[in-house]
Amino acid sequence: MRAEHHGNLGILVLTIATALVATGTAEAKRVACVGASNTYGYGLADRQTECYPSQLAEILKAFDPTWEVGNFGLNGACVLQKGSLPYIRQGAFSQAQAYNPDVVVIQLDGNDSVSTNWVYNSDFLSDFLVLIDAFAQLPSRPCICVCSSPPFYSNPYGIDGNVVQGQIGPLVAQLPTYRDVRMIDLYAPMISSRDLIQGDGVHFTVAGARLVAEIVAAMILGVAGTPDFTGNEKVDIEDLVLLIEHWGEEEPALDIAPPPFGDGVVDASDLEAFMEYWGREVKDPALTAHWKLDEVEGPIAADSVGTNDGALVGNPTWQPTGGKIAGALQLDGADDCAVTDFVCDPSAGCFSLFAWVRGGAPGQVIVSQDKGANWLMTHASEGSLTAEISGGGRTGKPLLSASVVTDDAWHRVGFVWNGSNRILYIDDVEVARDSQSSLAACRGGLHIGAGNSLSAGTFWSALIDDIRIYRRAVQPISK
Repeated sequence: MRAEHHGNLGILVLTIATALVATGTAEAKRVACVGASNTYGYGLADRQTECYPSQLAEILKAFDPTWEVGNFGLNGACVLQKGSLPYIRQGAFSQAQAYNPDVVVIQLDGNDSVSTNWVYNSDFLSDFLVLIDAFAQLPSRPCICVCSSPPFYSNPYGIDGNVVQGQIGPLVAQLPTYRDVRMIDLYAPMISSRDLIQGDGVHFTVAGARLVAEIVAAMILGVAGTPDFTGNEKVDIEDLVLLIEHWGEEEPALDIAPPPFGDGVVDASDLEAFMEYWGREVKDPALTAHWKLDEVEGPIAADSVGTNDGALVGNPTWQPTGGKIAGALQLDGADDCAVTDFVCDPSAGCFSLFAWVRGGAPGQVIVSQDKGANWLMTHASEGSLTAEISGGGRTGKPLLSASVVTDDAWHRVGFVWNGSNRILYIDDVEVARDSQSSLAACRGGLHIGAGNSLSAGTFWSALIDDIRIYRRAVQPISK
C-alpha cells in the first residue's frame, strides 16, 4: 500500500471487520413501478423489454436473480383525484397493491400539469400523500421511492414543463417532510442530453429508460455501478485490494457510493456499500456478451451471459491452458475466425469492447462487424492499436494509437464510446481519444479474429482470449 494510505489503515481494517459481521444474505424482493406512460413504455418499439421497469429488472437480477419487478404504468394517469385519470382510482393501482411489493417506485405528476388538471392544484400535495399512504399501509410495509419528473419539451399532450418544474416540483420536494419516502432526482441527470427523450418531447428513449433504470437500481441496491471491480462475477478479496489501493483517490470505477453517482472519491461510504455484497456472485448488468474462450473442444465459442454463441470457421485450435485467463482460441492468420449473429448496434448508445490478445501482425483484425467496421485491429504498417469504427461518411476516420500490440506479449485491448468520445485502451491505460458524437448504425453479426469482409490479410494470427462487450462506457481502473 502507498505510504500516504498507512494512516487510514487501522480505521479501514476496523470498518471492514464491522461490515463483514453486519453483512446479511440476499432476500427475494418485489418492486412495483407505479406511474404513467413513461413507466408503461409508451412509444418504444419493444416496450416489454425496453421500458424502464424491464431494464430495472435486468439490473436487479444481475445482483440477485430473486428480484421481481412489476410494471404498473398507465398511460395518461395523474396524481390529482379530480384530474382526467387519477391513478388511485384505476385498475393498475389495485394491481400494484395486490402485488404486495417490498419497494414502490412512483414516477407520476407530468399529466397533472395539463391545464385542465392543474386547476385543482391546491389538492396536489394532499392527493399525493393519500397515494403514498395507500402503499405504505400494505402488509409488506414497502420502501417508497418518489421520482422527480424528467425534463419535458414542446409536446402535443399539453404537458407543461414550466409548471412541472416551477410548481409541481417544489410540492413533490416537500413529500419527505410529511412521509417516510426516498426522493430520486431524474431531472438533473437527464437535462444534459435531449437524446434521452423521444421526439414527442415527453417519453423516454431506450437510452433514457436505461438511465432511469440505472438510477433507480442504484437507489434500491445502495450501490452505483458494480462492486465486482475485477469482472470475475464475484465480490471478493481481489476487489477489496483494489479498493484499498485507491483509498482517498478519484477513481470513478470504484466510487460506488452514495448512490446513484458516488461522491467523487474512494472512501468509507464506498467500503460500506461494497461490503454489503461481500462474497456474493454479482454480474455486470451491462455486460451484453462474454466469450471466455475456455472451451476444450467443439465448433462453438459460447457466450456465457447471453445467446450470442460464435461458430468457428476454418480450423481454430482451443488452448485450454494457454490463455491469459484459463483457455484461449488459437487462430492461424489464414482463414480461422469465429462468427456470431447480431450482438449490438454501435449507434444505439454507449458501448465498450475489451479482449485479451497475444501475437498478431500489422493489418490484422481482432473484432469486426459484418457489413460494418473493423472495431479493433492493428495498424497496417506499424501494428499499433487502431479502431475504424466511426460516425461514417466523409468525416469518419480511424482512431489511431501509437502503441504497438503485436510484440508477442499478452495485452488487454479496449475500445469505448461514451456518447461523445472514442477511446482506446491497452492494458487498462488510455492510449488514444478523439471526439465522436455518433457512430454509424449496423446490425451485422460479429467476426472474431477477422475483418469485416473476411479479406485475406485481416485474419488474426495467434491467440485471443476473454472478449467482453458492454452496453455502457467502461472506465478501466488505473494501475
